Amino acid sequence: MVSRIAVLGGGHGGHALAAHLSLAGFKVNLYDLPQFAGGLFGETLKRKEIELLGKCGEGTIRINKVTTDISEALSDVEVVIVSVPAFGHKTFAEVCAPHLKKKRGEVKTVVVMAGDAGSLEFYKIFKEAGIHLPVSETATLPYGCRLIGPAKVMIYVTAKMLPTGVIPAEKTESIVDLLKELYKTTVPCKNVIEAAINNPNMVTHPAATLLNVGRIEYAKGEFWLYKEGITPSVARIYDAIDAEREAVCKVLGLKIFECGEPLTEMDRVIRMGLLFGARCWEEAGLKMKGPSSVRDRFVTEDVPYGLVFVSSLADMIGVPTPVIKAIITLFSVINQTDYFKEGRTVEKLGIAGLSIQELNEYLTKGYLTKSGTYSS
Repeated sequence: MVSRIAVLGGGHGGHALAAHLSLAGFKVNLYDLPQFAGGLFGETLKRKEIELLGKCGEGTIRINKVTTDISEALSDVEVVIVSVPAFGHKTFAEVCAPHLKKKRGEVKTVVVMAGDAGSLEFYKIFKEAGIHLPVSETATLPYGCRLIGPAKVMIYVTAKMLPTGVIPAEKTESIVDLLKELYKTTVPCKNVIEAAINNPNMVTHPAATLLNVGRIEYAKGEFWLYKEGITPSVARIYDAIDAEREAVCKVLGLKIFECGEPLTEMDRVIRMGLLFGARCWEEAGLKMKGPSSVRDRFVTEDVPYGLVFVSSLADMIGVPTPVIKAIITLFSVINQTDYFKEGRTVEKLGIAGLSIQELNEYLTKGYLTKSGTYSS
């Protein structure tokens, strides 16, 4: 039985996770890096409580610990949930590693919500530090949520299914059973790449942001992508990205998950409905403002950590991704940043050059037999 959880990350998702899990009866430690002790997280740090609104209940929820001390955050916990932008994964893995090494056996898994293949980055860093711990990741956050004020989070919609992969995948059944105690909607993926490739954000956010870039810059913050920016032409780009994503899945024997609910046209167009179900467009999408600039997370996370990962993986297994690469190229020009170089690639994750058989072995066992490097 799980009773004690650390939530790492003091943004939208971290606040929603900490508040909802605390309301559900779990003992939660909420952590963010010391440099974020000011601003919105600073208020939560001072109050030690979060006002929760929306789909998961309402009220002011007391949090067991709110801290910028990682040792305190990881003290006496069984599950560690990381809910930070993908560009923060490496930093959080490096911050956690020395403390997890001291707590061998106490923490059963670190789960990255959502992962974008971040589990592979955590696993690699942990393994290099001598930590043999299953790392899991989900395809999405359990919620569509936003901080709407200091220590105040609104949950607009909840996921109807939470595809979850584990490395090593041979531990999937036990880890998924564990995580079902937190979220009954947790369902097993074949491996962590299947979880990563099921994140709908890489389909929905970059293309629509790119095709509305003039409007976004002109609006100076007064823009609603889901309400204004997703037209039939944008949806055709979504379909092309999806076709490339599905081609990668076909070669690797993976699948795109669907929750099975009858969806409205827009629920399906924005892909969010595949995991969040019917009316998510109306209940969440239309209420969420932004992006306000081309350096929003819709670009700086979903391009280098979503699309670049899929493109890099596709190159390795011989699948063409011209539409995905076009979006990456154009945003590299717009933001004067080489996202192909700076993004999440198979080289950085330590899986470059593997055959499909070797890749599956690494994902399943956590090591390659020929290397003699064991995961546990």
